[in-house]
Amino acid sequence: MSFFEVSLKMFRKDFARHRLYFLCCLFAATVFFCFASMFTNPSLMEGQAVDSMISSNIIFPSVLSAVFLLMVVPYSYTVFLSSRQREYGVLFCLGMSRGTAWKRLLGEAMALGVLALAASLALGTFLSMVFYGIVSNVIGLTSLQWVVPCQAYIVTTLLYVAALGLTVAFLVVRLMGRRIRLLLLAPYQAERKGRAYSWMKKHFPGYARKHVLEFSLLARHKQGWAARYCLSALLVGSVCFLVSFCVVFQSSVLRDVENYCPYDLAYSEIFGKNKISGDELLEVLSGHNVLVTEEKQIPFVRDNAFNYFPVSEINEKLGSHYKVSAGKFLSLFQFEVEDGYGYEMLETPRVHLKLGIGNLRQAKGKQALLELQSCGSDIRVLFNKSPGLADYNLILNDADFELIKSNGNYWFGKMHLFRLQNWQESSAGISALQSLLKEANGLNQEEQWDFCADSKIEQFQVASQSGRFNVFLMSFLEALMLMAAYLLIHFGIMAEQEENRRLQKSLFMVGVTAAEEYRLFLFKDRMRFLPPLLISLLFSQPFLYKMGEGAYHSGKVGCFAGALAGVALLLAAIKYTAHSSKRELALLKRGQYHWGGRP
Repeated sequence: MSFFEVSLKMFRKDFARHRLYFLCCLFAATVFFCFASMFTNPSLMEGQAVDSMISSNIIFPSVLSAVFLLMVVPYSYTVFLSSRQREYGVLFCLGMSRGTAWKRLLGEAMALGVLALAASLALGTFLSMVFYGIVSNVIGLTSLQWVVPCQAYIVTTLLYVAALGLTVAFLVVRLMGRRIRLLLLAPYQAERKGRAYSWMKKHFPGYARKHVLEFSLLARHKQGWAARYCLSALLVGSVCFLVSFCVVFQSSVLRDVENYCPYDLAYSEIFGKNKISGDELLEVLSGHNVLVTEEKQIPFVRDNAFNYFPVSEINEKLGSHYKVSAGKFLSLFQFEVEDGYGYEMLETPRVHLKLGIGNLRQAKGKQALLELQSCGSDIRVLFNKSPGLADYNLILNDADFELIKSNGNYWFGKMHLFRLQNWQESSAGISALQSLLKEANGLNQEEQWDFCADSKIEQFQVASQSGRFNVFLMSFLEALMLMAAYLLIHFGIMAEQEENRRLQKSLFMVGVTAAEEYRLFLFKDRMRFLPPLLISLLFSQPFLYKMGEGAYHSGKVGCFAGALAGVALLLAAIKYTAHSSKRELALLKRGQYHWGGRP
């Protein structure tokens, strides 16, 4: 029998191990591809179909999915390779050269990896179609069309091949350098009791003596388990963070709608656009049971950078008390400083406005220069940021405003502000008004975006969609991270089943009862699953508070949401380990627990 035939027999015998390795790589690559299909989609990321507030939520989970891929691929191959050390030790004893073994292992791993990549691209394409269907039909982003750019396939392939190639090359070379004796003894190796047991023995000697056998179970492979604990704790801590983020983000975006939309409806009449009569507007809104309770009109002049408002109109109609003398201006920053976003509010020290002198401007092109100096600034949201306005707002003395309006080479317009009786039920009326403005302006859908009305109900709908989309994304990512944390621990336990089977038989021979065996395995499994949960729950709280308080001024709410999620996961883990330990012990007794298959 040749070594090739032996290798085929090994492959068939260890098919369950190959299957687990294949599924891990498939799972990691598929998840990343789903996010790659989103962040490479121009209509989603460039604000062509959805608001930028929605598309910006793609970046963070995309980065985490990439980190997850780079973590799972090396880890799954490490577990896969460590379980086969004894087999290759036997082959080396039979005369197989290390070069032949290196080629077989490398070819086997790369073949499975390529199959997993191909399957993940196909499955990811299907899941991305399902994802876009949910986003369109459930969340309501109907303007977003399903498309998978070629860049998604390229990025996924490059990242996956890099992670797999480097991992396989490094670990196979490391395995081939080990002595045959160490390969044969790999399943039987154990480690000395670590610092945790020494600390427990020193401070709680009675408990340590009573549970010496339980701690002996935990002492094996403690270096590998330390790495698993750290990775699992990071994953669970990230889940708590994402739960906290969803809660504070949802409340924040809805609060921002109230802050940045002080009026229920606003639009700017400028450039000859949005010129509809008040009777037309009232007729359209009243036709959909939307009643206007208050209307305000504020004149303004603008250029490419600034909106210029008369101080008397601002004070009279918006309830402010600004004082601006001739030759001065006041900068108005329409920001809510506690909305969680950073702003660079640079005051303009002076502006220079070109004014025509009588009819000489047309005859000879002569112009005068009006210089205005800053008299301060104010941070306050006075009106909606409706399309048609420039980026910056300056409040001028009435005389200067009239001078610019009558003689300046600037655009003159009116800002219309409305309060509605019940804005929460104004969606149909606002939609009809937008259609009326589009028809009156004679513009297509893309051009009308610059002149449409700004309404609180539409902003609220966008914020609600963003919140639902964020919850959907984060729930998907949280499920991914919990699965990863579970697999890290579960695969570690599965890798030790051969040792556990020998241990279970030895315990039975020395008279340990079934109930006592169950308590031993329950202690072992809980000490595998629970410490990462407890560590992440305790150490994530400062980060949750800092995130919630610094970005959204909701630190206590963020901490409570994260702690609630951590406690729920802890209780679920306690319940799960009780069931898992019973199943593990029963399968060991029947000799059927061998990497998910039969021995």
